[in-house]
Amino acid sequence: MGMSGPPEFHHLDDGTPEDAWASTPGLSGRPVLELAGIHHLVVVAAHPDDETLMAGGLLFDAHRLGITVDVVVATDGEASHPHSPTHTAHALVALRREEVAAAISHLAPSAGLHCPGLGDGRLAEGHDVLVRLLVDLVGTRGEGTLLVSTWRGDGHPDHEAAALAAASAAWRTDARLLECPIWFWHWGSPGDSLPAGPCLPLAGDAHAAKSEAMRAHHSQVDPLSDAHGDEAILGAPMLAHFHRDIEVFFDGEVGETNPFESLHASDPDPWRVRSSWYEARKRAVTLAALPRPRYGRVLEVGCSVGALAADLAGRADHVLAVDESAAALRRAGEALDGVPNVSTQRLRVPEELPVVDADLVVISEIGYFLSPLRLRDLARRVAASGRSTVVACHWRHDIIGWPLDGPAVHAILRGSLGMPTAVLVEDVDFVLEVFSTDAGAEA
Repeated sequence: MGMSGPPEFHHLDDGTPEDAWASTPGLSGRPVLELAGIHHLVVVAAHPDDETLMAGGLLFDAHRLGITVDVVVATDGEASHPHSPTHTAHALVALRREEVAAAISHLAPSAGLHCPGLGDGRLAEGHDVLVRLLVDLVGTRGEGTLLVSTWRGDGHPDHEAAALAAASAAWRTDARLLECPIWFWHWGSPGDSLPAGPCLPLAGDAHAAKSEAMRAHHSQVDPLSDAHGDEAILGAPMLAHFHRDIEVFFDGEVGETNPFESLHASDPDPWRVRSSWYEARKRAVTLAALPRPRYGRVLEVGCSVGALAADLAGRADHVLAVDESAAALRRAGEALDGVPNVSTQRLRVPEELPVVDADLVVISEIGYFLSPLRLRDLARRVAASGRSTVVACHWRHDIIGWPLDGPAVHAILRGSLGMPTAVLVEDVDFVLEVFSTDAGAEA
């Protein structure tokens, strides 16, 4: 456990008797965590030993059931003994990596162990790195993945940062998110109201394996030496909370702040849509692929700074350009000033998308910034409108930090729109597809 934070938490020996918690309503009567249908478990620890304290029994049960297990230990816990006269931070990194590997060998020997080495006490600075790692681990099979992280309300900035990164990854991949308290058992009291969530009863072998794994974290449960500054971090009363025969989880809130708001706020053209040949050529191919010379109403989903909306205005009576980013829409409004047949609207897609009322729907460079389930939802909402033409165009290369790429987006659209492909362009850099029931060509 990395202990960067309030000094009163540096030695977790609170003296709270275990049975004071065992009878609290917050622990009794909780639903049992069911692992049926889970094919992948990803445990996200802020520091070495968090994985064992919060989910050691879960790791053991998942391994026993043949579930694929990955453990991410975001920091190396090098700040656990900041005043040690015998161990430098560098030495603690090596020691704590050995300890966490030994602990995992007791719980889930075949688990993947991932240690990105983000800063202890500064995990929030590594948010994007951690999100990318988690998204890569979950991939496109999030519906059968359980993500378990430290609890965002635990009172430690690194525990919160790990939870927020897991929430972003779950939002992008459709994984289920649970969070687990650790420090709460130190500063909370049995009368406190606990968030909703399941618990996992631990059978005897799971309980024994967790106890062995806890002992493997020697630098936390035993003194490094007899010198001042080398004291054990986890005293017996604190450890008693994790020797219970259940593990307690809280339902995590999945979601994230729009990752593109700050991007558009800091750069008037972050995608270089007005200056790059790739963007200009892609827009020209998109317009050339339209089956009709003109449309009544056009909906563009994810308009960014409005370059494509301006081009579509020449082929439509009216264009509604929507985006989730307020900063992007401000840029689009500036670019579209004086174009009377284009309006913009801020919407979270697909959740806030109203009934689609358009003859043409354009989904360009936006599909891979949705989770697979949210992309399917968007396609179903568009298909339900009965409109005749949908144009999709996406970059074909890797999208860092997101589970889908362009070809995967188009595979989902083909399966969800229920419309035939009228035009398919597979460029070296992008894939463009027109789904249409409308021949539309004029002699």
